[in-house]
Amino acid sequence: MKRFFLVLTLLVFIVPVMAQEEETVDLSGIKEYAAEHAALMAENSAAFLETVQTYYDLLAGYDFDYEAAYEAEGETLAELVMTARENWLQTSLYYELNEGIVAGTPSLAYYDVLIDAGASAEDDPEEALEWTLTLPDGTELESPGNLFHSLSEPTLYGTVDEFVGAEADLDGDGEVGPTEVLPDANLLLGVTQRLDEETQNLVTAIDEWEPTEEDAFTALVVMIPTMSEYFGQWKESAFVAGDEASEVSFVAASRLLDIVSILTGLRVTYDTVSPLVAESNPDLDAQIVTSFDDLQAYVDDLYEDEQEGVVFEAEEVDLLGTEAQDRAESLAALVAQAADTLGITLELE
Repeated sequence: MKRFFLVLTLLVFIVPVMAQEEETVDLSGIKEYAAEHAALMAENSAAFLETVQTYYDLLAGYDFDYEAAYEAEGETLAELVMTARENWLQTSLYYELNEGIVAGTPSLAYYDVLIDAGASAEDDPEEALEWTLTLPDGTELESPGNLFHSLSEPTLYGTVDEFVGAEADLDGDGEVGPTEVLPDANLLLGVTQRLDEETQNLVTAIDEWEPTEEDAFTALVVMIPTMSEYFGQWKESAFVAGDEASEVSFVAASRLLDIVSILTGLRVTYDTVSPLVAESNPDLDAQIVTSFDDLQAYVDDLYEDEQEGVVFEAEEVDLLGTEAQDRAESLAALVAQAADTLGITLELE
């Protein structure tokens, strides 16, 4: 993966040092954080499935004639779509708070690919995860991408024409906006069922996981220097590109919020292992803490500006993303140096 090649580049600049006398640290805080947010994700995933099942059942009563159903029960359908979007958003937000840990931990990373980050076979035939999504009508989709951003979000917001049941005036203003659609019920239910199933599987995987120091430092070194990827997606999303957006995902929430959330989980991870670093090299620990503070503040400020109505131009985003990536790479190099100082082997493959 691109993340690992970047990590290997960072490691070239580390001066090898002798491992210090072995210290231990309580890693239970990382697991407790991950388990708490996975449970909240599952709670919202279940609510999402319940809403979508109701939506599906209502349309089934009209033999999936979307126009007829909307004419008869348009207000109810609109409410269900809006509720489903809110359920989806909460499910996604709780995952993002865990993504840095899940995606960066080798034993958990499969779930990041399936749920949140994997490409479809159509987009990336060589790297796509091989899996099959079976829909309620028996249709099988082979390697269709990830459950959040390849499938459920575009379906809910109508950014992929094939995922739309019908256009509809959801807000009742007399006009049909670009994301005002009745999602394809068959696809939406199938995706939501699988999302709920895999969310439960993730909860179980985290419950069974016993974090190691190698896990913690690997997650930090792998996931911190991913800013350019996320800023690139932000640039192509509707939050920057508006109606010219080429990105079919990242409609429900700004990618900046996802970065804030990912860094939150990674900060919990570093704060947990910080005593180890401080014991071995207090100056290095202080550098890492300061660099982490600076990176988080940098992204937080951008997100706050966006929330207050600032619209960034694509050229600005390129510059901002470069700055964020530079800061992240410097921070990741310091963390990798700390791991080396402690004699901790990073799991990069």
